[in-house]
Amino acid sequence: MENESHPVQTVAELEEKLDQFQGLKEVKINIHALIRLLQVWKQEEEKHIEYTPVPLHLIFAGESGTGRTQAAGLMGQIYHALGYLSDGGLVEAEAADLNETLTAQAEGKVLLLSRPDGLTSEGAEMLETLLNRQKGNLVIILKGTQQETETMFEKQPSLRIRFSKYFIFADFQSVDFQVKPVSRKLEISDVSSLAEQEEQLEAIQEAEVPVPQPPVPKKLDANARTGELLRAGARLDLSPYLQDEIRIRLVWQKLRLPMEMDAYVFLLHENEMTGCDEDMVFFGNLISQNGGAAVVDGAEYPEAAFQLPKLFQDIQKIAVCFSAYGDNPDFDFSQVEKPVLQIFHKEEQIAWMDLQNLKSERTLVAAEIYRYQNTWKFRAVSAGYRDGLEQLCQRFGIEVE
Repeated sequence: MENESHPVQTVAELEEKLDQFQGLKEVKINIHALIRLLQVWKQEEEKHIEYTPVPLHLIFAGESGTGRTQAAGLMGQIYHALGYLSDGGLVEAEAADLNETLTAQAEGKVLLLSRPDGLTSEGAEMLETLLNRQKGNLVIILKGTQQETETMFEKQPSLRIRFSKYFIFADFQSVDFQVKPVSRKLEISDVSSLAEQEEQLEAIQEAEVPVPQPPVPKKLDANARTGELLRAGARLDLSPYLQDEIRIRLVWQKLRLPMEMDAYVFLLHENEMTGCDEDMVFFGNLISQNGGAAVVDGAEYPEAAFQLPKLFQDIQKIAVCFSAYGDNPDFDFSQVEKPVLQIFHKEEQIAWMDLQNLKSERTLVAAEIYRYQNTWKFRAVSAGYRDGLEQLCQRFGIEVE
């Protein structure tokens, strides 16, 4: 299906239309930031400054009725106003129908492909060729549920890096574009450098998004041994518990020395490394950027809390760790009597693991939580290390001064 071409409008006018979407706060923030980034690179291109162009291709993931098609049409007009597309119209089709005739019709426009999980092997080859065009007169936007999108990437992993942004659509209400925005406009002013663009985006995010608050301690039963008994390597499907908070804590019967045990959470990307210092959550950084992972301050035992749907899409795995605090060489797990790992959903213990095999280890990677087919799973690890926290941080890409 091909939509009619839209009259030429300025980028500022199109951004006003974007702001009239109700909800979709993160989507709007990131589209504004993408526009500013493209404007900077356009200026550098005009000055003949060499640069690596950003892929213009996008992913709009979400359920039906969340505004993905409307946003895709607007993106075509924005790319046209910025000078990246000659037409700026929108062509819609299912991914399974991708062929040369369709791509010819979409030249100069946005090609919106729905149902990406139905992409054929021939279509995947053609799609990769199109995505490899660094400065081509065609933009691809995939439209599907998160599960459909991830299914396509499992079949064709090389396609993932061809898209610059992965937008999650939710809480959308369609409005007439003539209606004035009811919320404060998300505005990033003109910039002359990428550093300025990043600073302005950070300021907008701080102003528009409420700062997540660390969870408060709960009275969880340290003596509970209910739910599934896990051994090292065992896996647990977390799908039934994703709508509520999950807590993982280390408990014991007694500490033989007056030492402190602390929880550490590492948010890992596809390379199983952190992307920045903020991806380490501990007593010095109690909660992750969007509130998906936190260390519980003031709890009786070291404890981490998770609201997994809140985590950014590029977080693929979480390492849940515990470590003895301090430089005393005697502070290790030999001083922890009958340690047990507990996993709670709200206030119900759903699983537990006996850790009495630990002896002289100072640091423990207790568990991993990882994405799997559009959901999350828990894997019991129970791997202890004598080296301590500094080496653990270095393993996950955190530099310790």
